[in-house]
Amino acid sequence: MTRYEEFDSLRGLAALIVLIGHYLMIYPSYANYQYGSNSSYIIYLFKETPLRLFFSSGNESVILFFVLSGFVLYLSVNSAKFHYSTYLIKRVFRIYIPYLVAISVAIFSKMILSNIDLPYITDWFNKSWTSQDTPSLLIEHLLFIGQYNTDAYNNVIWSLVHEMRISIIFPVLIFLFVRKKLKYSLLWLFVLIFSSTIFLFLFGSGGDITSILLSFHYITLFLMGAIIAKYRHELFSYTLKKKKPVKIALLLGAITCFMYEGMIGEVDFLNNYIFRDYVVSFGVCIFIIMSVCSPKISAVLRSRLLTLLGKISYSLYLYHLISLFSLMYLFYNKLPTGLILIFSFFLSFLLSSASYLLVEKPCMRLGSYFTRNKQEKVISKDHIALKRKIG
Repeated sequence: MTRYEEFDSLRGLAALIVLIGHYLMIYPSYANYQYGSNSSYIIYLFKETPLRLFFSSGNESVILFFVLSGFVLYLSVNSAKFHYSTYLIKRVFRIYIPYLVAISVAIFSKMILSNIDLPYITDWFNKSWTSQDTPSLLIEHLLFIGQYNTDAYNNVIWSLVHEMRISIIFPVLIFLFVRKKLKYSLLWLFVLIFSSTIFLFLFGSGGDITSILLSFHYITLFLMGAIIAKYRHELFSYTLKKKKPVKIALLLGAITCFMYEGMIGEVDFLNNYIFRDYVVSFGVCIFIIMSVCSPKISAVLRSRLLTLLGKISYSLYLYHLISLFSLMYLFYNKLPTGLILIFSFFLSFLLSSASYLLVEKPCMRLGSYFTRNKQEKVISKDHIALKRKIG
């Protein structure tokens, strides 16, 4: 299976953007920003200018995660050596076990540190590490893919709930909706988009962030990635032939889509998360294609620094809030908030690097170990079948 290192770097940049956005949520002027309000100019710059790309694109980055997951999982499912049990075991070791370690660290840190009384900071900050620890809450976090209060210990895990749910059924989704002809794949995609949108408008207004209806919505983003993966050779070949001005226009279009919320912030009808997600996902699709088809962008994304960031991106996503909440409880009113954020930034990378080396890599090796026998059997069967054909 072809590995696109550019995509790892895109994940790394997305995880860094999520971190930056979350750290700025400590400030009430940022967390409570409303479009059209008389907020400070610096916050306006972060929210409604091209700076938004780096300082306010957390949700957009999660959409990038979902579309990229669809691309990568399609390559795995479409492999000649695909076996569902092998695929599922590897996904469990790739997503669930590192999650389990991280959520255990978050629960332990919360139990130890949250007995310190903090004044009100922001609604976003105060909805975490403040709920009572109950057996049911702990069991819900252990079971992972249900509907529960994902803000209790580590806000970011809501997206992992959807990621794991969709991963489990993804091979079936590919079989049902990604057809041999592109026009039928696109037709099914539009049918699913229309259906999920209708369901969310009718029944999703009071839904939980981990609701099944939202998983239905995010399935369409995974399928976008899968369709790009299926027709990647044609798409990459077509884009590579385009002249430089066309590639620049495509990149600017992708950036514009990614900044969609900040551009139409005051237009309530257009600024709802359903419509926004699809505009952003269209931009993400262009980013994915351009990351491979632009030699300059590809070279930047393959640089050593971004490659390293890509490797630790999952752990960075899991641990940056644990670092932030821990240091805020330890040093609030003892150190300036800005200094706490700087320390937390470096601690996040330290924890992420340790998690990648001590948790993620061993988990991936274990996943390969537990599926090795099954893979060897598949290879052996293929070898016997080939011999019979030759014979």
